[in-house]
Amino acid sequence: MWISNIKQLILNAQNGDEFSREKLIKKHRNFIAKVSSVTCGRYLTWENDEELSIALIAFNESIDAFDTEESIKFTSFAQTVIKRRLIDYFRSQGKYRNEILSSSSKETDELESGINAQSISNYDDSITQENLALLIDEYKTQLAEYSIDIHDLPKVSPKHRDTRESLMKTAQTLVKNQEMVNYLRKYGQLPVKQLCQETGLSRKVLERGRKYIISLVVILIEPSLSPLKKFSNFPR
Repeated sequence: MWISNIKQLILNAQNGDEFSREKLIKKHRNFIAKVSSVTCGRYLTWENDEELSIALIAFNESIDAFDTEESIKFTSFAQTVIKRRLIDYFRSQGKYRNEILSSSSKETDELESGINAQSISNYDDSITQENLALLIDEYKTQLAEYSIDIHDLPKVSPKHRDTRESLMKTAQTLVKNQEMVNYLRKYGQLPVKQLCQETGLSRKVLERGRKYIISLVVILIEPSLSPLKKFSNFPR
């Protein structure tokens, strides 16, 4: 209900209802401050910091630009817009820090290397860099529910093609069985015994490939992450 109310407020604001726009801003005031403080690496106050004014303008821009038909959350979209506008501001002021500048591209690179390293140049042209950033943020959130850090994906991705394809097929096998999907969601663990029976792989192989398998399953079972299938290069 809350999500549908937010979407309705956004639609109202996009159609010129200033009351709805003000209500959205008021509801998200703490969110704007938190995103800005994290991006700037210090606590910000509305009375003293120009960065929050920049962030507020960016949030207002997010309201106008957000597509309510998309499955991506509004807060994820707004967070990306705020970060980007603050980055532009830091660049213009000459006080931008390299570690913040590189964070978005670094996470994109890690996703590519973790999920079979398909280059951005081969990625569907209809998916912009900004949309990709939003998808990665959503993917990070989903992985965290299984105690997986997106930064670990390059390390857990199998180096041998045969192993990688076996684990990909395992992920597909799991997704086709609703009982196993429910088990994964409930316990945050692979149904190893059942997967051993279904795939013929040993418990040791499955447990070693746990993070990689789950990282693929998350993409397959979450509709909002379906564009990331292009990174996974699943065997046909």
